[in-house]
Parts: sequence; C-alpha cells; structure tokens
Amino acid sequence: MLLPRFDDLSHQLQEKYYAHVPFSLSKDTIEAAVASFFRFLNAPESIKSHMHFSIAPQHRRGDIGFQRRNPEDHMYNDSKEFFHFHPAIFEEYNDFLQEHPIVLDFMHQAKVIWNAVYDVTKSILGTFEPYYPGASARIFETKNVHILVRFLKYDWQESGEYLAKPHFDAGSFTLALAESCTGLRIGKDPQTLKCVEPIENNALFMIASNYEKVLGKTSPFHPGWHDVIQQDLSHIGKPFARWAVVAFIEAHGVDALPRSETHKWYRAA
Repeated sequence: MLLPRFDDLSHQLQEKYYAHVPFSLSKDTIEAAVASFFRFLNAPESIKSHMHFSIAPQHRRGDIGFQRRNPEDHMYNDSKEFFHFHPAIFEEYNDFLQEHPIVLDFMHQAKVIWNAVYDVTKSILGTFEPYYPGASARIFETKNVHILVRFLKYDWQESGEYLAKPHFDAGSFTLALAESCTGLRIGKDPQTLKCVEPIENNALFMIASNYEKVLGKTSPFHPGWHDVIQQDLSHIGKPFARWAVVAFIEAHGVDALPRSETHKWYRAA
C-alpha cells in the first residue's frame, strides 16, 4: 500500500493533528499478538518482571519490559499494565526466553509488529526527507533504533472517566496501531479534543512532543494532545476496559522532554 503524498500528510497533521497511513499487518495478526500478550500477563510476577533494560539510558522513555501503573501510587493517576518491546530483548535475554515458551511466543509475535512499524516509519520519514533533510537519519542511523512497541491493557473505570490522562507523547512520533474499542481523542489542546474513528488496514500517525529533534524548529506541525476515555458501558466490571497497541518513535541520542511539558494541561482531580 502506498503512503499518502507529503502534502496530504502535512495537511492532515496540521488540520487534525494526526494522519491515517496504510499499515501492512492484518487485524488477525495484531490480535494474535495481543492474545499472546494476555497470556504473558497471566504468567507469575517473577517471570513478567524479569526482563528490564534500556536502549536510551539518558531518559526513562527507552525502558524495555513490563510495567504496571496503579492510581494510588503513580503520578499519572491511571490504572494499566503494559509491555515495551524492542528486538534487542532477544540479545539481552536469549537464555531466559528459551526457558519460557509463553514469553518467547509473545516476543516473536511482537517482533512481527515491530518490523512492520520499522518499515512504515522508514517510509514516512522518507516522505518527509526532501522537505526536512536528515530527518530519517536522526531516527535510523543508530544500532538500536528507538522504536518501542507498547502492548497495553487498561483497567476499567466508570464510563466517561479517563483511561489515559491527557498528554503529549514524549517521543518524536507515535503510531497507534490497533485498539479493542474507541475512546482515543486527539486535538491541539484540551479545547479541541475530538474522538478518532479507526480505519481498517491503517495506522494513526501523530506528531509527539520531541518532534523538533527530528524536523527542526521551523516545521508547521504541532504535537497531538490526546487522552483515552471509557465509552463502552459493557466493559464496566470486566477484567479490562480496553487494549491497545502503540509504537513510540524517537530520535537517537536525545533527551526526552520533562513531564511538565508532556502533561502541561493535565490537572489531576
């Protein structure tokens, strides 16, 4: 599938603060990986939490592995479990993976998604390259390309409540790949948030807070301010409210922005 031309991408990003781009993987392939993620979540805590390292030690956005957030003990005041995947995990934890087939299966299926994200990101940055020379190199000319795929399970809350609090993503770009139900809202700021409807066989490309490290300070783009709200009453009381698969793309060798910037309009209740 061909990407939109640069002027179309640019128009979407300036008008809606996101753009739909063709994505090569089928819904069945992504959902199979999510099912493997849920099997991984059922593993003992010692297995889930065993793998942890960073591809960007200068900031926490390079962390690889399993994390859990609880509203009572985390500054983000939300409830979720997620895993950040990067293929370097096979080198770091090869022996451990060979000893735990459920984890190995999840890693193999996550790698398929990571590869597809790598390819579409390479194509997108290639589209930007004539207008922003060097943009592609700032992402790809490094040993461990800073692309993380996040598998995410949101715990349920009452309908209309935040599942993900409003924020800018901390990297340079984001690709939202799949979700179990709608609820993602994107805008320029809190006043312009609008619900986003997915398009089959497409991913959602969004500018993130650190985009100037790739595109420079003169681009006409603005990062997408976004949140996730619980819209489906049928999920209240169920084991989870929503799952999603998202990729975070960052330039190599840069510092991420502080939370005071990425969450600048969020006020905890």
